[in-house]
Amino acid sequence: MRGWVIGLLLGLGLVLILVAAGNGRDHTGDTVRTQAWASDVCRTVGAWEGSLKDIRKELQKSNYGARNSDGSSGDTLEHTVSIRLAVDRAIIATKQTLRHGIQRAGIPDSPQGAQASAAMRAWALKTEANLLTARHQLKHEPPNSSIASQAFELLAAPATALARSVVQGRATVQAVTALDPALGDAFQRSGTCRRLQRRTA
Repeated sequence: MRGWVIGLLLGLGLVLILVAAGNGRDHTGDTVRTQAWASDVCRTVGAWEGSLKDIRKELQKSNYGARNSDGSSGDTLEHTVSIRLAVDRAIIATKQTLRHGIQRAGIPDSPQGAQASAAMRAWALKTEANLLTARHQLKHEPPNSSIASQAFELLAAPATALARSVVQGRATVQAVTALDPALGDAFQRSGTCRRLQRRTA
């Protein structure tokens, strides 16, 4: 019964992510002001990170429940399902919020704007690919006799994928700001970007 409730709540989370991702103007393929592009990109990354924060809480709850379960096969199935659903949510958030959001931000009108936009889109696509790989690993994870051990093993793949993506994201932003002074100035002047930087510092 508890597994059905978890599935329902996570499913509702997927709907909320899709609704949130649908907001905002679509500038796909359009040239936009560099300042507006930087703000849109940072807003998108912030929304994506917010979704991941909620998902991490679900994973932590699953992990806590695994440590306190009685070891029955039903517990094993429930924790495995909740982890996989959380990873599915992360994939959807990455595709709908991060990847599509960066695409909808358009192309900044700075000298290296097209290159900067391409670099950010490539990072978002790579992030999604990392999570898809993690999901594939979850599907082929051999069963473990200990529920707690299994939970830790199942969490390892998505956690590693997300950690890798965060590092790659920071490196991409640094590379983008180094492309030309206009891009660096736009990120520094954007209040949205400054708030995002304080959150991730």
